[in-house]
Amino acid sequence: MTADSLREKFLGFFKAKKHKIVESDSLVPKDDPTVLFTPAGMNQFKKEFMGFDCGFKRAATAQRCLRTDDLDKVGKTSSHHTFFEMLGNFSFGDYFKEEAIVWAWEFLTKELSIHQDKLWVSVYQEDEETYKIWKDKIGIPEKKIIKLGDKDNFWPAEAKTKGPNGPCGPCSEIFYDFGPGAGCGEKICDPSCSCGRFVEIWNLVFTQFNRKDDASLEPLPNKNIDTGMGLERLAAIMQGKQNNFEAELFQPIIKEIIR
Repeated sequence: MTADSLREKFLGFFKAKKHKIVESDSLVPKDDPTVLFTPAGMNQFKKEFMGFDCGFKRAATAQRCLRTDDLDKVGKTSSHHTFFEMLGNFSFGDYFKEEAIVWAWEFLTKELSIHQDKLWVSVYQEDEETYKIWKDKIGIPEKKIIKLGDKDNFWPAEAKTKGPNGPCGPCSEIFYDFGPGAGCGEKICDPSCSCGRFVEIWNLVFTQFNRKDDASLEPLPNKNIDTGMGLERLAAIMQGKQNNFEAELFQPIIKEIIR
């Protein structure tokens, strides 16, 4: 399945869920002095997360992103890039955790036919509501639901103590398991291990707080959803590749460089 067809399938799926399909924002934000480049799909919706009425409550995008803070990982992992495309669905005071989780699971396991045995999830260690949704509503075995802390399952990472100010909240990530032969080989290995066996494909952020200058978390006017799924990672998985650079998006570029 090509990246173009995955993008189209994703946007079509959420359009059917009554999301407005919004064009990718500029890679250099026009009205956001807090960032040099657009690092995530949620950036163009900051005002909506803060309660501004944009005329719609649900949106989905395929956002072009650039992250300079990933520079030290590029080339060292199989799944990090400076420039990438992020698929995302968003809710501004409309649906919340359960719908976001159910639809993410539906898209991966039914629309894309990824076998559920290949998927693990992580949740914020204090978020029992999300844990119960995965366990009781979706039916994921408890051993495949990993509880992690502020660095891994709060977005932005460690925002509570380090910032930046603005919309933030706990998150839940979905991981693809390449199998024991792909990683460290240890009998006990889960998504908290950085051996390469697991790759995070979708981050579901429950944006419900506004971090302020004094590091306090003020509840936002509405509880919101901000999700992000790397198109390059998803394409690699759907094309049977463990390394993004071996997949269809990068091979023509690599071959041209070699030539």
